[in-house]
Amino acid sequence: MPANPLDPTEIANGAEVAKINPEIRSEAALLKAGALQNAIFNSANFSSIATDAKGVIQIFNVGAERMLGYTATEVMNKITPADISDPQEVITRAEALSVELGTPITPGFEALVFKASRGIEDIYELTYIRKDGSRFPAVVSVTALRDEEDDIIGYLLIGTDNTARKQAEEALLKAGALQSAIFNSANFSSIATDAKGVIQIFNVGAERMLGYTAAEVMNKITPADISDPQEVVARAKELSAELETLITPGFEALAFKASRGIEDIYELTYIRKDGSRFPAVVSVTALRDDQGAIIGYLLIGTDNTARKQIEAEQMQLSQRLRDHQFYTRSLFECNIDAIMTTDPSSIITDVNKQMEMLTGCTRDELIGAPFKNYFTDPDRAETSIKQVLSEKKVTNRELTARARDGKETVVSINATTFYDRDRKLQGVFAAARDVTERKRLDQVLNEKNIELERAKSVAEKTNRAKTDFLANMSHELRTPLNSVIGFSEVLQDQMFGTINEKQREYLNNILTSGRHLLSLINDILDLSKVESGKMKLEVSTFSLRETVDDSLVMLREKALKNGIGLHMDLAPQADVNIVADQRKVKQILFNLISNAVKFTTAGGDIVVSAVRDGEFIEVTVADTGLGVKEEDIPKLFHPFTQLESVYTKQYEGTGLGLALTRQLVELHGGRVWVKSEFGTGSRFSFTIPLDREVQV
Repeated sequence: MPANPLDPTEIANGAEVAKINPEIRSEAALLKAGALQNAIFNSANFSSIATDAKGVIQIFNVGAERMLGYTATEVMNKITPADISDPQEVITRAEALSVELGTPITPGFEALVFKASRGIEDIYELTYIRKDGSRFPAVVSVTALRDEEDDIIGYLLIGTDNTARKQAEEALLKAGALQSAIFNSANFSSIATDAKGVIQIFNVGAERMLGYTAAEVMNKITPADISDPQEVVARAKELSAELETLITPGFEALAFKASRGIEDIYELTYIRKDGSRFPAVVSVTALRDDQGAIIGYLLIGTDNTARKQIEAEQMQLSQRLRDHQFYTRSLFECNIDAIMTTDPSSIITDVNKQMEMLTGCTRDELIGAPFKNYFTDPDRAETSIKQVLSEKKVTNRELTARARDGKETVVSINATTFYDRDRKLQGVFAAARDVTERKRLDQVLNEKNIELERAKSVAEKTNRAKTDFLANMSHELRTPLNSVIGFSEVLQDQMFGTINEKQREYLNNILTSGRHLLSLINDILDLSKVESGKMKLEVSTFSLRETVDDSLVMLREKALKNGIGLHMDLAPQADVNIVADQRKVKQILFNLISNAVKFTTAGGDIVVSAVRDGEFIEVTVADTGLGVKEEDIPKLFHPFTQLESVYTKQYEGTGLGLALTRQLVELHGGRVWVKSEFGTGSRFSFTIPLDREVQV
């Protein structure tokens, strides 16, 4: 056999040679047959394999090479097509043919060409095995090659790769199964109608969604009857306007687009048997016969409730998110501090307007830049961020910010880490407050405090000197003054002889002035003792009623002389014994009652009352006198202060009485206050503990 049976140079003389040698004649016939089918042999889309009568491959075309991975030289005159076929399938084919044709057929090449050798058309499927061992399904057509005497001189096996068709068949099978599964699914309402819209099929999903059984709707109603009628009317109007043709409300409105071959998916409300409603998404398809005529419609619907709820929730969530972002941004921008955020590597991710003003840079310039770049000490700024990341926060860290124009600003940094919803670290949130002015004020305040401390020290020394001076002077003055008063009283009693009226008048003046001066000196001395902390309480138990009565007795004559009524009004629970310094309580009462007598005009009244307030007694001296102006009330208890009202010119006084009264009340652990209306009268009240043990 020649190396290339289809070599054109040998085909021309083939017939002449065949007359001389039968074997050569057979080969020439084969070559002639090959020439007739040359186009097929050379096609890359088919594997064309020609064999001799024994099955040994003689031709192996380009398509065979491409499909099977062998070159022609690797198989020609060496193997049969059975050697590149699945051996098990070859055995199976031999067994099947033996049964079918009633004759034993040997597994091997004979099984592949037996039918063709008997003149029977033979096309079968089997698996070819490539050179690399991979496999693919093939459809093989086998034809016996015969010479002019009709003797078989070989076989032609034309094969096509059947992979794509197999895959297509599987896909079709799957699609059919899928279509069946979808139609019968309980998750979809599949409703098929006839051409007029009357329901013919009502699947399980439709029964579940709508509450009807198939028997209740089939051949009775259209899908329009289970749809919201108002929505059907609205759809008819919309389609009429859209398609510029009159569409009748009803089933026509639901199927009109599909009837015109237009894809139609729409939303509407289905109404269940029990009257409840739910939103549905409906896909409508026209069903056609072999001639393309519409024979019905298929409406596949899904319950859209969950999606509607999700959409509503997403809208609410989106709105809340937008509101939150707006609110957060508003807080971010309206803050008086320079606000910035950084990622974990200290790169700025956001800033507010204050930060732009602090640095002299725009937001776009700041975002993406290192945090440390905007401070005079970058290393300290970098360390601050690292400290926040390790300790979660930093407070009152002072840094100096430097703006683009070189301006430096001392700021106090407060920073903390922040995270996303999964607690993954996002970076650092920092607020920088300008403390330049505060630092300056702190310095000024510190200097002022030093000055005040010095002034306070000087004032305290001066006050102590004044107090000591007053105390010493009081002692020094009281001794000769007592002598003046004492001798005046002796002379007034005429123990050294009779005195005339003029002398009596002079003695009365001396005695009155002396007693007034002694009272003044005693007040000064007592006030000095209290202020210096030298006055001590001489505590005893005594009756409050008796003490108040004694104080009234001392002033009753003066009150009566001035036409003023003096009264005592003790509540039953206040008529008790108290533990205090009786002499000082009398002094408190005397000062308040004498003031009331002094400033109450004829015909007025003074009432001393007392009530119990827990563990305290509250005593009030109320008068109907001149009263005190509201702006003067805060001055009443200051020492050496007399009110600059017109009425003060009519009355003598030193301004020490009420100041001493307050000191004595507070020494007991109580408090004193006044309520007054100018021109109507005043109420001076003080509290004193029932027992010194309860002093607070």
